[in-house]
Amino acid sequence: MAYWEKNFIFSVNKSSSPDDVSKASSVCSKVPETMKNGSVSMSHHDRMSADSTKILDAVDADHIPELPLACWKGQEARVAKCQEHFKNKFQASPTFYIRVPGRVNLIGEHIDYCGYGVFPMAIEHDVLVMGKTETKPCSSRGPVLRLTNVGNEFDDFECSVDDIRSILENREQGVAPSWHLYYLCGVLGTIENMNKKEGDVYLTEICVDGRVPPRAGLSSSSALVCAAALATLVAYQGKFGRKEMANICAKSERYIGTEGGGMDQAIAFMATAGTAQLIEFVPKLNGEKVVLPENAVFVIANSRAEANKAASSCYNVRVAECRSAAWIIAKKEGISNFLDIIKLKTLQQKLGVSLKEMSKLVSKYLHEEPYTVKEIAEILGMDVEELKSMPLMAKINVAEVPLKLHQRAKHVFEEAERVYEFKKICESNTDGGDDSSKLSELGKLMCASHTSLRDLFECSHPRLDELIELSRPFTHGVRLTGAGWGGCIVALLDRSRVQNYLQCLEEKYYVKNFGQSSFENSVFVTQPGNGATILVD
Repeated sequence: MAYWEKNFIFSVNKSSSPDDVSKASSVCSKVPETMKNGSVSMSHHDRMSADSTKILDAVDADHIPELPLACWKGQEARVAKCQEHFKNKFQASPTFYIRVPGRVNLIGEHIDYCGYGVFPMAIEHDVLVMGKTETKPCSSRGPVLRLTNVGNEFDDFECSVDDIRSILENREQGVAPSWHLYYLCGVLGTIENMNKKEGDVYLTEICVDGRVPPRAGLSSSSALVCAAALATLVAYQGKFGRKEMANICAKSERYIGTEGGGMDQAIAFMATAGTAQLIEFVPKLNGEKVVLPENAVFVIANSRAEANKAASSCYNVRVAECRSAAWIIAKKEGISNFLDIIKLKTLQQKLGVSLKEMSKLVSKYLHEEPYTVKEIAEILGMDVEELKSMPLMAKINVAEVPLKLHQRAKHVFEEAERVYEFKKICESNTDGGDDSSKLSELGKLMCASHTSLRDLFECSHPRLDELIELSRPFTHGVRLTGAGWGGCIVALLDRSRVQNYLQCLEEKYYVKNFGQSSFENSVFVTQPGNGATILVD
């Protein structure tokens, strides 16, 4: 058996044993050079032991699972390094541990903030937080938060908990936020929802070790926000469940200025090993586990073109375009309170029509030429300044941006259809045959998704498109994943083609563009892993 089969590929289906499901949480890892020569060593590994029954027992419950730290196999050296860092910084030992994974979205991009379902799964790469609290006054300025990061490139940070909101509100705009600002988002959202700004906790000391590649479209920032929120929940002894924490974190991350839709936070808390999930948001947050075809292998490749959606207005402009499209269609359809409809799915439900019929309404009411903010205001019967001052519009310079409402709305409705078709294919019977035809159909949907994201949503990048073209001969389907404008692709292939595909990526993309050492830290082979976990020492 090849190296990648021994260490990465675990077939998980509806009849899988608990041990199989436990193994499936370990299958995402960096792809080292040794993959090609049959070595079985692993440089990064996350395997829960057979003793981790609490996670398996809790997969259908809403409570956040807890399990002994000792069950987190393969991470002993990492934990020890973080503990040493913590002791050097704070002259004490941590008392609680939090792990939150990154994610890869298989299909359904830029539609969560429109209310439509998405299809992500958790990956192994994660954020580890360890911390301790003091329950006696240690400062005259109220509760204090102290942060340190294992990464040498990240500065330590300290502030009064009471100052967190003003720190976030007054952050420098137009630049990539510092790592500690994402942490503060999770702290603020959790404390506010607990209605506990002060209390028995006077000092919280935190050490962070992030292993999700930053600015790669794998939810590194959301994983940090969720880890911060969960660490705060533990520190303050709160009792929220998975879905409530996901909702809190989705709102919390907006303190950073990005109008995200909630996918990243939902899968971070709701993921279970061995399954992807169809995450729905309307009428309320819900996750439905979906088993992927047995022979499916997903490879994530980082284009190394960094994307930071909080550092530019591109992401928020797309949200504004979709929102404007909803307003115009709603007004044209005679809905009196059209400004109350800010999600395209809410509009669809209000009209009571199918996704295909919504696509027809796009062609009927929205022209393909870009809109100006003046034109939108005239259609809506509003003053230009009134439109520009609305909550989201005020965050972007809509007066200087060509707003392509037709293209964005068309993508949303067609992408939403692809998500439900993807789920349908995954759940279809193969009548005892192999999964090749099923993988082929899933791959076609992924390719169509990328074409739409590139042409209609215009959020691809030349590096992403280069990776896509190199991938096509080896894969059933491939697409950008995450917000876009850089970051990663996700490719679907069967296991017989993995080795040749990886060799192609290494030689024709990474070595060619970035040098020999770039491949090992840029490509990941993955199947679904577990969500956020509290680890008990």
